[in-house]
Amino acid sequence: MSAHAWMRGLVTAALADPAVARLAGRLTQRLVLVVDQAAVPVVDGTGEDSIVSAHAPASVWREMLVALPSPGRQSMGAAMRANCGFELRGEPVRIAQAIPLLELLIEAMRTAAAGPDAATASTGPTAPVPLERLESRYLRIDWPANDHCWIFEEAAGDPSQPVMLLLHTAGADSRQWHALMTDPELGRHWRLAAFDMPCHGRSRPSAGWRGEPWQLDTERYLACIRAWMRAAGHTRVAIAGCSMGAAIGLAFLARHPELALGAILLETPFRSPGRRTPMLDHPAVHGGRFGAAWVQALLSPHSPAAERRFATWIYSQAGPGVYEGDLAFYSDEFDAAHHVGAIDAGRTPLWLMTGNYDYSASPADSRRVADAIPGARFVEMNGLGHFPMTENPARLLEHFRPAAIELRRGV
Repeated sequence: MSAHAWMRGLVTAALADPAVARLAGRLTQRLVLVVDQAAVPVVDGTGEDSIVSAHAPASVWREMLVALPSPGRQSMGAAMRANCGFELRGEPVRIAQAIPLLELLIEAMRTAAAGPDAATASTGPTAPVPLERLESRYLRIDWPANDHCWIFEEAAGDPSQPVMLLLHTAGADSRQWHALMTDPELGRHWRLAAFDMPCHGRSRPSAGWRGEPWQLDTERYLACIRAWMRAAGHTRVAIAGCSMGAAIGLAFLARHPELALGAILLETPFRSPGRRTPMLDHPAVHGGRFGAAWVQALLSPHSPAAERRFATWIYSQAGPGVYEGDLAFYSDEFDAAHHVGAIDAGRTPLWLMTGNYDYSASPADSRRVADAIPGARFVEMNGLGHFPMTENPARLLEHFRPAAIELRRGV
């Protein structure tokens, strides 16, 4: 069978998926996939002249559509970052409008290509998260300067144990950490606490907010953590952060070692340019769907499908402009070089753990951070993407539990 005929068959099968069909039926521009020089139509559009096309050699399409593609082939976003010959063509806004469909389409084509037996490998039910173990409250913090804010806090684990603060990723909230927060073994050693940043999840904007765009930076983020610690009555905490939360974790260890017990940081960048885009808050682009697709590309195909869907669902609910405003810190401002020289891993023990499917904070980047901090320990986690605590908490716990227990012994 020719590559063109094979692709046409997979597109037909993928369009039968209800989620794919819904987006395909509402896209106004034409959308085609191009294998070598042959076009495979996906959406005919509504008569507009605009067209978006996804181009790749047949060899790259085949690598992307195997049941468990290798890192750099798991998504359209990953393939574009890998410089493997995958290319999107069209007007920038039209491309952004098509990206949510394209990411879903590629995943559905992969399922069709794998066949029914392989397709069920990661689609079954996962172990339920015991959410009844969580305790929650609203807490008033003095943040930003000369203002206050009500933030949503969750906690689990033994209240007599030291506190480990779990920091969520850009554009998300503390639901990402539910599986780890409710883990009985972790809860025997730590009081696990997390809060939604102001304007995120269930937290409110500050009392003085007048509708101005959200924008985060290092100083505001550190001030928010300190304000939470004062309001909650904590003098020292361990930090567990992911992505943006890992970035500020490094800054926290460097700037406030007197407040830190140590840290376990996931998906830590050295720098991560290129993640911020105006399409995350564009009037012609569905922010919720685009944000979800922007992070779907970073997930590992080894992770259970239900958990991957939940990871993207959290992003679909972000407030307008919040994800982009967080990326002003994570993607534009943050540079680990400003912090690594001030971190003493003997005083505040540090573990860095990064999934091999992550291209926003790659294993090479996290290893570079670890190499710059004497005594820091680095683990590359095979089969995990950028959101390990959400997309595959069971696999993450194989690495996280031993580090957390060792850190607790030294406190």
